[in-house]
Amino acid sequence: MEGTGTSDKAVIVVDMQKDNVGRFCREVIPQIRLLIDKAREKGIPVIFACDSRYPGDFLFKKLELPLRNIRDTEGEKVIADLDPRPTDFMIKKRMLSGFFQSDLDFTLRQLGARTLFITGQATGGCVLKTCMDAFEFGYDVIVPADCCVSPSPEDHEWALKYFERRGMLKPTVEEAMALL
Repeated sequence: MEGTGTSDKAVIVVDMQKDNVGRFCREVIPQIRLLIDKAREKGIPVIFACDSRYPGDFLFKKLELPLRNIRDTEGEKVIADLDPRPTDFMIKKRMLSGFFQSDLDFTLRQLGARTLFITGQATGGCVLKTCMDAFEFGYDVIVPADCCVSPSPEDHEWALKYFERRGMLKPTVEEAMALL
């Protein structure tokens, strides 16, 4: 039963886009896909929170990043391995958090979602910021550890410990799927 009706749950996939997904991301794609497929089967909304930047955005200079995820380019699109569909929600974000000045919170409230399963890349950056904001907005947050990845192993491990201390962490996608 695929659909985008109201649900008290939602799956959020952070920054799994063509310009972002490198060798370090390949290991989590199958687990994220499992979670997405199970959510769709149960009629739970899937939301892609995606970097969408302009060439002059200050983050490129401030963080010494190459230009990427430029708005309306091929690199901004979600990777095909995750099978994005027209029934999914695409949230464009210009900052690290999926919530910062985007319509993510409004979308989730319209859907009736209260529990968020947050996955994606940059565990210690964009995933962390999205989780922190979700928590502060009053959502219950679940982070499947094997559905997150980072180019920095140290940042990844630190963020997982942060999630664990706050009761957000589930070690595997199977444990998270049992809660869908």
